[in-house]
Amino acid sequence: MSKGIQLGIATLTIFGALTWFLAVQAGGEGTFAYYENVGSFLDEAPADDAGPAGRGLRVHGFVVEGSIRKELALGHVDFEIQDPGGAPLTVRYDGIDVPDLFADGAEVVIEGRIESGVFLAERVMAKCPSKYEAEVPDESHT
Repeated sequence: MSKGIQLGIATLTIFGALTWFLAVQAGGEGTFAYYENVGSFLDEAPADDAGPAGRGLRVHGFVVEGSIRKELALGHVDFEIQDPGGAPLTVRYDGIDVPDLFADGAEVVIEGRIESGVFLAERVMAKCPSKYEAEVPDESHT
């Protein structure tokens, strides 16, 4: 077999293996176990675990009014998130550089792990509130 054919076979083998590896890594839920809301997380998440199969955790919720406590000297922010009317989840974000939209009542997605009943967030993402809301019909003119 000529060296050109051997080189072509080796290149195709490496390309195929790399394609297979990337496809396997991208399949399923990715690197995070995603919980659509705080309630499902509190119902399903293990008490002290980085998540199923070593994955991180991602949870969606709303910042509880009055719960934000910035500890500038210690370099973290503590707060709680919850579903409307649901039980709160205590969060510690290791950092003080929270998103501009992060405030009481803000819709957020947090990523991290749970430890001793506290969600240790490595990332906090605040969702932009919708500028377009449905207009409430004025029934006084009927």
